[in-house]
Amino acid sequence: MDFQAARAAFDVAFDSQKHGREGLRVTPDVHASSFQVSVRFQDTDAERGFDVVAEPLPSEHRSAEQLGQAVAEVVQQELMYAQLPSRDEGGEFRRIVV
Repeated sequence: MDFQAARAAFDVAFDSQKHGREGLRVTPDVHASSFQVSVRFQDTDAERGFDVVAEPLPSEHRSAEQLGQAVAEVVQQELMYAQLPSRDEGGEFRRIVV
């Protein structure tokens, strides 16, 4: 799968101005076998956020564009909750696999 195309579709589908807030960082990143978006926000207590990771199986029949749009939808839905989770006991952020 072309993860660069998935990132381009994410960039088109996700409007950081509409869904963001001051200090929110949304960082898409392409790896050899996945596309990941890290969402971080530093508040007065701690850094909060989550990661959305797309690791499609070969048997999936989604295009790169569909994958990028799905990741954007998940990020938008999580941001609508307004309360971003903090790190867990192991120091990791919540990981959502799409």
